[in-house]
Amino acid sequence: MNNVIERIKNTIASTFEIPVETICDDSSSQTIEKWDSIGQINLVMALERELELSFTMDEILQLKDFASICKVVAAKAPR
Repeated sequence: MNNVIERIKNTIASTFEIPVETICDDSSSQTIEKWDSIGQINLVMALERELELSFTMDEILQLKDFASICKVVAAKAPR
């Protein structure tokens, strides 16, 4: 899962043009200036592309910060 976490961090950093080392569990639209509604759409598409998965609408609504993104992605991982 560590590799996936790094991939999520890198995707967030790339999408919002911020240093990857600034991303923490509570990184969200409240702490990242470019994370607005359009940014959310771009992030979801980038995550789906990077992780080769698809999110349902309910899952997209849960993607509110870095920690929740990791939680949703972990739940989608094959067991």
